[in-house]
Amino acid sequence: FIPSESDSSAVLASGCSGVGFFLGWGASTAVKTLAERGVGDSSVWVSLPMPIFLALVMLFHAAEFAFVVFHHPQDVNFRALMLSPVPAGGYSIAMIAAIVEYWAEAGLVKALPASLAALRHLVLVIGTLLGLAGWGLRTAALFTAQSNFTHLVAYRKQATHVLVTQGVYRLCRHPGYLGWFVWSVSTQLVLGNTFCLVAYTFVSWRFFAGRIPGEEDLLIDFFGEQYLSYARHVPCGIPCISQLTP
Repeated sequence: FIPSESDSSAVLASGCSGVGFFLGWGASTAVKTLAERGVGDSSVWVSLPMPIFLALVMLFHAAEFAFVVFHHPQDVNFRALMLSPVPAGGYSIAMIAAIVEYWAEAGLVKALPASLAALRHLVLVIGTLLGLAGWGLRTAALFTAQSNFTHLVAYRKQATHVLVTQGVYRLCRHPGYLGWFVWSVSTQLVLGNTFCLVAYTFVSWRFFAGRIPGEEDLLIDFFGEQYLSYARHVPCGIPCISQLTP
């Protein structure tokens, strides 16, 4: 067990090495598989999901860590990798469940009739594109907000804290959360996991449903009418959560 807030350089180096290894393996394996076999080889579609999944997951962690390095250097520790973003090991359990379901159903994919196999290929492509889009939106939100965004909810307004409304924040009030939500659910489209797709969607929505209203109450305390005016013109991002609607 490694505490998420560990300041040990060895622990941090091990975490960074792991993220880098799986990101490199996933991306290189996916590219190599496509280059050597081509999309016309049916075996390609069986080999691609796990490498793409790992690449998407590690891209997320690499970007989160880079954000902390650039904008919260005082908080650079193992927790900055976001390998344990929720308490009680919930994130690790979710990742393990996704991998277990994928391998448990891997044999079934090979036996799919041609029509269903084609649908599975389409879902993989859509999942990959949505996963990259969600990751891109999340990352853009972090680096647009800069030091105004923190991984933990800020209960006190800092002197440098400003309301960010430019860039991707013109699209929705919580682009970082929306990006995480889309990225999370899309990873299960990539793997073709039916059970985890439903579970990830439900749990992710519940997580943000518990977080966003309280965070918006704090933002109203911090910025008052400025935030209320912003909320009247810009949607929340994740549906059926915020009571503040345009």
